[in-house]
Amino acid sequence: MQFSLFNLYRGQRHACELFAMMRGEVFQETLDTGDVAVLVFLGGSATITRKRQGETVGLHITPGRMRPVFLTTPGTYCVVARDHVIGTRVLRRAEGAQP
Repeated sequence: MQFSLFNLYRGQRHACELFAMMRGEVFQETLDTGDVAVLVFLGGSATITRKRQGETVGLHITPGRMRPVFLTTPGTYCVVARDHVIGTRVLRRAEGAQP
């Protein structure tokens, strides 16, 4: 994986966000080929699931506080807040993707 600190500061391929979710709120993250998303929950708890095509849930995780989760496989991920959640999200777009 190629990582350029200069591009992170310029904001060309990276998006850094802070998010808050109420209990029961649902957020869907769709990743294209080459995209990487990193979620870090600072407070509360949430469940992240990803359905395999034509099958049951292929990924089901409940990360702890301050533990980063790297989402690298293309597809749609569903984040459900089990409690009130505050966290950060960093999205690294694929090379050549539009900001």
